[in-house]
Amino acid sequence: MDSDTPPSFSAARKWTISLNVLLATLAVAALVVMTNYLAARHFTRLAWSQAARTELSPLTRRVLETLTNEIKITLYYEKDEPLYDMTWALLKEYSFANPRLTVDVVHYEHDPAAAATTKARYQLVTDKNLIIFDGHGKKKFVYQSELSDVDYSQLLQGQREVRRTHFKGELLFTSAILSVSNPRQLKAYALQGHGEPSLESEEKQTGFSKFAGVLTENNILYAPLELVGAQDIPADCNLLLILGALHPLRSDELDKIDRYLKQGGRLLALFNYYTLAKSTKLEELMLNWGVYVGHNVVQDKKFSANGSGEDIVVSQFGTHPLARPFGTARSRLQIFLPRSITPAESGKLPAGAAQVDVLATTSPEGRVISDIRTDGSSGPRWVPAPNDPVGPIPLAVAVEKGGIRGVAEGRGSTRLVVAGDSIFLSNLAIDALANHEFASHAVNWLLARNELIGNLGPRPIKEYKLILDQSQLRAARWILILGLPGAVLAVCFLVWVRRRN
Repeated sequence: MDSDTPPSFSAARKWTISLNVLLATLAVAALVVMTNYLAARHFTRLAWSQAARTELSPLTRRVLETLTNEIKITLYYEKDEPLYDMTWALLKEYSFANPRLTVDVVHYEHDPAAAATTKARYQLVTDKNLIIFDGHGKKKFVYQSELSDVDYSQLLQGQREVRRTHFKGELLFTSAILSVSNPRQLKAYALQGHGEPSLESEEKQTGFSKFAGVLTENNILYAPLELVGAQDIPADCNLLLILGALHPLRSDELDKIDRYLKQGGRLLALFNYYTLAKSTKLEELMLNWGVYVGHNVVQDKKFSANGSGEDIVVSQFGTHPLARPFGTARSRLQIFLPRSITPAESGKLPAGAAQVDVLATTSPEGRVISDIRTDGSSGPRWVPAPNDPVGPIPLAVAVEKGGIRGVAEGRGSTRLVVAGDSIFLSNLAIDALANHEFASHAVNWLLARNELIGNLGPRPIKEYKLILDQSQLRAARWILILGLPGAVLAVCFLVWVRRRN
């Protein structure tokens, strides 16, 4: 080489390039650090698939946003169980949404030591597949058998197939978190002694055990209440339930209920067509609170599931916070021979009367039947007349008085929900359409837990089946064993030939 040939890069040029590389490296490192810093504190998780099972509902997110204490969740499960992946993925979303939730996994067969510690700590009776929520000195267990709805129809037809139809993980997990995070235990009392069905009754048509399940899902204790003698409404009564009284209430009972309401009480009152022949006297009390309970039956034959007019599929809802989720989601209620429930005429109400909002109405073709006749033991009979009112007939209302409307402030604000039918929340019909959701929303609005008013139901489990006969199965096997590898080898051979030429 010629020693006089100048170098490709001068010393200054070399230092300039080195400095540029160093500065670029530092800039990239700084961007990576800043990106991770911001992502750790301001991150957003998006569900790209419309069928994502692990996307949390707005209701659950509102609950988690209000969570201030630490909750430990233990997934006591084995990996090979059918619901493990769905459960684990959902619990991870909970922990991502609120860092105060910590999730530990104990595989009881593969880690006997951790399993023994968990069983001793929580005094477990069963050693298989459950989720433990531990916080604020309280514990709540969710068992695998509760996590899904199962369809046994194929099994009953002799096909040896049991199919899971819905996953209820979010419903149960959010309820469990509320149960262990709320230091105050809410309690509801169901009035008895006037023919009201029991909350413990599992009788199909008149029992309310499934409604009691709604209370349990919302972490509300319940007990019966008879206002006999000096017995008053207990001080720990957060919610009073009058679920279809059949016989008149005494004047002293009405006075106790009215006094309870004036002190900021909460009441869910359901009427029905069984009491058309005689008043329960509760109608007079409701009038004092701005609600007129009609002595009638409402029909809407165009929106009847069976066309008989004995039921109404309700799709018209008001703008009240309790009713708004149903109108937004285009939900439906199914109610049976309801009585009209309308706000009383404003001119007949005293100053400072309660605010009454319509929750649900019939279609514009609904009609009121006021001609009620009794034919001995056959029960009441309603006879349509040409002058019966026709139009959107109110079927349920919400009442609020005291404090700032719409602001949850404990027992300082009186709240009532009054509906013209009790059957739609009984064991017979509570699972029809959105009746169950209405019961849950009504209870939570009455208790001023507005953050719990939203859609949070079981999510369908989608299954995809590929059914092949024997010839198709053999063809698929040869394609997988020989076809795909052979195609790759053929491409490689063609590339080799091309390069040789």
